[in-house]
Amino acid sequence: MRARNHWPFVVMVVSLFLISGCSVLGLGSHGSPGLRATETPTLLPPFTPRPTDTPWPTFTPSPTVVPVTPGVLSGVISSTVNVRRGPGTEYPIVTQLSKGTRVNVRGQDNESQWLFLVPPPSGWVNGSFVSVTGDASRLPVVDAPPPPVPTPTFAPSPTPMPTATPPMYVDFRADAPWVMAGECTTLRWDVEGVRAVYVNGQGQPGHGSQDICPSETRTYGLHVVLNSGYLDRAITIAVLPIPATQVKP
Repeated sequence: MRARNHWPFVVMVVSLFLISGCSVLGLGSHGSPGLRATETPTLLPPFTPRPTDTPWPTFTPSPTVVPVTPGVLSGVISSTVNVRRGPGTEYPIVTQLSKGTRVNVRGQDNESQWLFLVPPPSGWVNGSFVSVTGDASRLPVVDAPPPPVPTPTFAPSPTPMPTATPPMYVDFRADAPWVMAGECTTLRWDVEGVRAVYVNGQGQPGHGSQDICPSETRTYGLHVVLNSGYLDRAITIAVLPIPATQVKP
């Protein structure tokens, strides 16, 4: 029982010793010169990661909307066809469209046989060569251009038949091959199928005659110009002297 009663006293003595020891060492006073104040650490703000860059959205162009003209129908060429300036085969051809070509039809002619296309290309096509989407009978009637003026066709001038060239014929003669001195005779010629005739150097027609009265024997010439070359003929007229019995005194 005595041992247990000493414990409170022992605890009190130890407490006083500790208190007095702290006073001697200056641990309990803030104004003691031997102690340095502990610096309060500066707390850095927590690291916040930089947000990841958000990529810009990819630009997608809006599709171009082709305006639809009221009264215009689409169509497809069913077979190769000519595009003309007007609704008819008498109009000149502008271009040609092949099978499968897509076209836009804006109107028709009065007979509803030809269709007018919206350019490109601009012109008229036969409606039987176009498969139109929609009611083509409701297309408006488009005034056709005036028909082209037909180009006058001149008949070729008849080619004259070549004139038959007569065969060449040359005859040169005299009525008498000799004469008595003081007498006369006649030269005659008939020439055909040549270019020119000359008798004794003088131009003459193709048919002619000439009286001559040579005083002595003489040769007369015929010169004929042919189509290629020339031809000469000659006649000698002999002049005979008058017999002495016939000489007048």
